[in-house]
Amino acid sequence: MTKIVKNSICLVVIVLASFNVFGQFNGTNLVEYQFGEAPNDVNAISSIYDRFVANFNYKSFRSDVTLEQFYSEYDGSNYTNISQFSVQYNSDKIQVKLGNFYETIGRGTLLHSFQIPGAILEDLSYRSRHYFNRDILGASVKFQSNNFMTKVLYGSPLNYVFPPNQNSNLRRSDTIAALYSEYTYKNQTLGAAIMHHSNSGNEKLFSMITLSGSISPKISYYTEVSKNIKNNSINDFSDAASYAIYSGVNISLNNIGISAEYKNYNNFLIGSGINEPPALVKEHTYRLLNRSTHVPQPLNESGYQLEAFYTMPNLSVLTLNHTKAINKFGQKFTFNEYFLEYDFMLKDKHDIKLFIDYAEDPFKLEENRISTGLYSEWKAGKNSTIRTDYEFQHFDRLNEGNVNQVLSVGYAYKSKIIGSIVAEHSTDNYLVNSGSKYWLGANLKYKLNNKHSFQLFAGERRGGPACNAGVCYEVLDFKGVELRVTSRF
Repeated sequence: MTKIVKNSICLVVIVLASFNVFGQFNGTNLVEYQFGEAPNDVNAISSIYDRFVANFNYKSFRSDVTLEQFYSEYDGSNYTNISQFSVQYNSDKIQVKLGNFYETIGRGTLLHSFQIPGAILEDLSYRSRHYFNRDILGASVKFQSNNFMTKVLYGSPLNYVFPPNQNSNLRRSDTIAALYSEYTYKNQTLGAAIMHHSNSGNEKLFSMITLSGSISPKISYYTEVSKNIKNNSINDFSDAASYAIYSGVNISLNNIGISAEYKNYNNFLIGSGINEPPALVKEHTYRLLNRSTHVPQPLNESGYQLEAFYTMPNLSVLTLNHTKAINKFGQKFTFNEYFLEYDFMLKDKHDIKLFIDYAEDPFKLEENRISTGLYSEWKAGKNSTIRTDYEFQHFDRLNEGNVNQVLSVGYAYKSKIIGSIVAEHSTDNYLVNSGSKYWLGANLKYKLNNKHSFQLFAGERRGGPACNAGVCYEVLDFKGVELRVTSRF
């Protein structure tokens, strides 16, 4: 850490702490130490990542500063960086943001910013670790009065692929200027947006219109249409045009809930990927299914998602989901998934979940993919819980059968101590040339109090795609020891 950065951080902390007499100062810190091997490592290496966030609130004002640090044996990957700094003003009608902030337009067809709590990214190309988020560096003003809302924003969204030790022009190559307004009348909301986008001298103009509301207390809907209006006319929805269409409806009938969603995206990847239209793919909490999630392709994708659940008189829940996604890249690829889950209580204290899933995924060359599993939480006394999970998956690829399995056994005492052992097995011919591969790891989390917790991992952990809040990212395989400490103050 350079002396200038050290002095700057100390100055910020001292100033905020001195103002604590008049306002409120708080913060969080996440530090994670690893000693082990990632893919392509010949020997185990040690690394440490730290993220410190300080917040100060005074009346209608709020300021935030985030310091990120990473150090390892790879000199080119190390950095100390003030990655975020912002000042906000909030009143009943006006909100002003300066610096780093988060803003999403509509459902994300034009712009989607986010922060995935606790997720840390590492890429084999850079061997540097950083927090998983996409913020905007710039300014935003929002005005709201009764049934009318409008907001204007200008800034550069973050390209999270590049870690903080890379050039800022590379990390923020996109620049946007956007205006979004909406008006609500009798539970119906009409919204409209226009956004100017530039990247490396290439400029585009986008428009968006949304319509949402409630037809009755039991039926609600949402529709969003976005287009590139610089290169195509506003009524052009041909294969050469650039547009995104999303629509969904939700129905609630006593113990039955139904949702239906439709998507049609064409040539709609904006810049470095600052937009992420709704995926319309069920985001699973189960390990194997989450890892197998279909990642939407906004350059060309159409399809739908249907989901229904039924709550029975004994409070058990039956959930059904069907997803279809069609991509055309020279040839037609069709992803299909059928999911069934039954969640029930045994003797009013043991929680059991059963699921079965069938899918066809031509992008991954996975045919007849069948996944099934059992998740169970057994109450053991007044404060203890034993959890046993098992998942099994089989699919065909290039006329060869492949198997994935996960077995987890865990114990929890209140929310104070949580431990588990996770074993995985795979014959996936993308991972092993012949035979099988095994992963075995142990996790232990200890909550010291409401402000401090420790989480320890030891062993081998399987990587692969992971999805959270509609955003997918890659997790690297890891073999070694990892300690994470989180604190609030």
